[in-house]
Amino acid sequence: MEKAQKTIADLIRRSQTFLITSHIDPDGDAIGSALAISSVLMRLGKSAKVLFEEPVPLTFDFLKGSDQVITASTGPCEVAIVVDAAGLDRVGWVKDEVAKCPVVVNIDHHGSNDNFGHHNLVLTSAGACGEIVYSLLMDLTDTLTVDEAEALYVAILSDTGCFRFPTTSADTLRTAASLIDAGVKPYHTASEIFWKRSPSALQLLGGALSTIEVTNDGAVATMEITQRMFAESGGTPKDIEGFANYPRSIRDVLVGVFVREMGDGLFRVSLRAREGYRVDQVAKAFGGGGHPTAAGFRIRGEIDDIKARLRSEIHETVLNPESTSD
Repeated sequence: MEKAQKTIADLIRRSQTFLITSHIDPDGDAIGSALAISSVLMRLGKSAKVLFEEPVPLTFDFLKGSDQVITASTGPCEVAIVVDAAGLDRVGWVKDEVAKCPVVVNIDHHGSNDNFGHHNLVLTSAGACGEIVYSLLMDLTDTLTVDEAEALYVAILSDTGCFRFPTTSADTLRTAASLIDAGVKPYHTASEIFWKRSPSALQLLGGALSTIEVTNDGAVATMEITQRMFAESGGTPKDIEGFANYPRSIRDVLVGVFVREMGDGLFRVSLRAREGYRVDQVAKAFGGGGHPTAAGFRIRGEIDDIKARLRSEIHETVLNPESTSD
């Protein structure tokens, strides 16, 4: 870890142009990590561009630099830095832009990471990619600005579920404390993320909650959002941040499934599991990935068929794994 971090820090010091990206459907960890890196590099006199497949969700648009994120093809850079993605296929069409860069740096904390970079800084024990990025950036600069610290705090707060998920460690909290020492105001940051819901977002949530189905003898709960719900509420996909956690919050449910219709027969599936139950292998079976207790994938098909296949896979892989082992 220390050797890889030093190698990457040295590479950054001697390079000038950077492309920074992350996975499709960027979350707080992806966005916060990328923006913090970009800001520090620019303070060091580098050229840094953040490129995502999709715009930054409204939930995180208060972060400084979020309005500078680009979503269109760009020219090649010396170094591509990919954060919070287990594989290059997870960054969507942006992987073609990454391929234009002669050197790829992979910074991640997913156990399924395939070490796709020329340089890999992967620490699976980290609660968020933002933890790893913090350590790297402190190798490059003596201090962080308040905006950089806030971006990393958002990364960690988001990916640890407000420090509730099993991946939260003492190191996670120590890093968060250092960011608060750098000027982050936890109340302000949490308010920006969690207390800015629009009326249409709450209408969407009400509609989604009404679709909940509990199956597999009470172990699995499924919730969905359709294009019709978006149309009727006036809401957008940017309004549904955090919805994936609701199915799992039901008492005795072990696995929560959130299915979002994206249009043209394409669906985004988010999986959440209680501690001790793994859904990353379920996501992998459908071409996705993620963490043991939080994973996802995209799939085409009919929603009822997708849910049926998912329940079967969860039964075999998560709830009854002995039946498929030798």
